[in-house]
Amino acid sequence: MATKTMEGSIGLSTPSHPGWFTKGMAIGGVLLIGLLIGLYRIMIVGHSTLASSDNIPWNLFIVLYAYFISSIGLSYIASFGIMLGFKQFDVIARRALFLALVLIVVAMASVIVDMGNPFRAFYIFTSMSPTSALAIVAVSINLYMVLVGWELYLLIKKGHSDKMLRLAASASFLAAIVVHSYHGAIFGLTTAKDLWYGPYYPIYFLVSALYASSAIILFVLPVTYAMTGKEVSPKLDDALVTISKMLIVLLGIGAFFLFWKTFSGFYAGKSEIKILTSGEYSTNFWLFEVLVGFIVPFVMLMYAQGAEKAKRLKIMAVASVLVLVGLFAGRYDFIIVGQVIPSSSKLLSGIGSGGDYLTSLASYTPNITEIITSIGLLGMIIVAYLLGVRYLPLDADEQ
Repeated sequence: MATKTMEGSIGLSTPSHPGWFTKGMAIGGVLLIGLLIGLYRIMIVGHSTLASSDNIPWNLFIVLYAYFISSIGLSYIASFGIMLGFKQFDVIARRALFLALVLIVVAMASVIVDMGNPFRAFYIFTSMSPTSALAIVAVSINLYMVLVGWELYLLIKKGHSDKMLRLAASASFLAAIVVHSYHGAIFGLTTAKDLWYGPYYPIYFLVSALYASSAIILFVLPVTYAMTGKEVSPKLDDALVTISKMLIVLLGIGAFFLFWKTFSGFYAGKSEIKILTSGEYSTNFWLFEVLVGFIVPFVMLMYAQGAEKAKRLKIMAVASVLVLVGLFAGRYDFIIVGQVIPSSSKLLSGIGSGGDYLTSLASYTPNITEIITSIGLLGMIIVAYLLGVRYLPLDADEQ
């Protein structure tokens, strides 16, 4: 096991499975090839290699952005102990902050890839509109990354007792709220898209960030310890049990939001809801978003509470994977189905009042360029995380 050398630092440990780093980096490196191929096709061959169109301009990369940005909830969880005094969360604070930083960088990378020319990202800062939710997100998310990096640095170097750490945690917590609430506003203020429009989306995105991040912790930590051959300590196990109970509650709240989003859509006669629940996207909605994303993991997590340690960790990890799969399906449904009815046909037919659309639905299926690039982004996560596990003292408080 690792041995503590000074406050805020820890010596490199000798795991039971010494080949984990090489094997993991090899897998991540192979996946990264997909990112290089995708970048070549998008930036050299051209943006036309993507499956997006005039009717559906937001493609798989935007789905991934909306998905990975849910990792902001990791900084909330890390701040529960630092700011609010819930010390059981201090155990996983380092790892949560590092994961938050890695995933938010990948979220931004997916948007930059979609731009075709990454230098276009600077236009937001040189010609920013203070009334634009997108511009506010762009500025606040960069501030958030800096603050989370600062918070992680202080935690590693100074430890939980450092006074400056509380200031950094408070600042990153507030920045995260701005990012996620305005991220919800990007969709919620879009009156031309019936599925997106609604005042509660900023709140819903905050809730989904918390249950997504809880699932990330419950999946990544058991897998990491199994991969490196280390034993989960009693206090880490207690923290994971606490997070699993929190996830049960958050899944209930998330299901509550999903029910009322769907029911209110039926009541208002939104055609997108009909497409989602009984059209070509119904399997994705009922099977993956509802059953896999909410019902099955909720039951599994309830059952895991009474299981012995080893079995409980496995059940929580599997349930968390299902939550993350369901969340991805939900983000895909939300973003793609929200675009399938062209706005012009709504104006002609009065869809907002329950009418039928006059033109055929726009279609979208991710193509090979989008898929291999997305696989490459996954490789980016794996490589970055393994480097952190190998060279940063992420497990100092967990042991």
